[in-house]
Amino acid sequence: MLYVKNISVSYGKVQAVRDVSFDVEKGELVALLGSNGSGKTTTLNTISGILKPTSGSISFLDKRIENLPPYKIVEMGIIQVPEGRKIFPYMTVMENLLLGAFGGKEAWKKRHDSLEYVFSLFPILKERRDLQSRLLSGGEQQMLVIGRGLMARPKLLMIDEPSLGLAPKILAQIYDVIHNLHEGGLTILLSEQNAHYALAVADRGYVMENGRLLLEGSSEKLLNNEQVKQAYLGI
Repeated sequence: MLYVKNISVSYGKVQAVRDVSFDVEKGELVALLGSNGSGKTTTLNTISGILKPTSGSISFLDKRIENLPPYKIVEMGIIQVPEGRKIFPYMTVMENLLLGAFGGKEAWKKRHDSLEYVFSLFPILKERRDLQSRLLSGGEQQMLVIGRGLMARPKLLMIDEPSLGLAPKILAQIYDVIHNLHEGGLTILLSEQNAHYALAVADRGYVMENGRLLLEGSSEKLLNNEQVKQAYLGI
């Protein structure tokens, strides 16, 4: 479904991603693991068209996309849930969610069904629908950005660092939803520092370090890898 081949990305003279290749097949949940600064977010932003690779190619549904503008990539069905809970703080929960449905005609046409689906996943958002989103807790804001992404009816949902700054109880709720989305057939690329949670729900994963891919394998294989245990699991 998604094929990233030998991409490199630079910020001026600083090379942030070097010769990275991986794939995500339809229906998979693939984890992209790594510490802060490893190149995960840069990789996702390049897939989304926010950044352009200096070399390499990206294909989605058999079409090259590395030179397309972000809005075209959104129209094709790739939706990114950004790290840091980037909401529109003075807009209501409902307004934030409806913005997600502007990604295409089909998403807007089915926005009412999508809203009900999002509210079934995150009932608290239905209760807070008329509240300015800046007044939500950190966990509720994370629910909101995931819900906003789902409003676009994605073919591939990319979620960037969902565990960032969340209490363990809320984090477990978020990951229950990610697991359920995957079980429902949604294809997901998950960027995460928290290897324990990510590999518990992923089919397989890749480990990034200093802009390069260091390891890859099934979730079970990575969970049992000594480097992963020491670096990300504290074992």
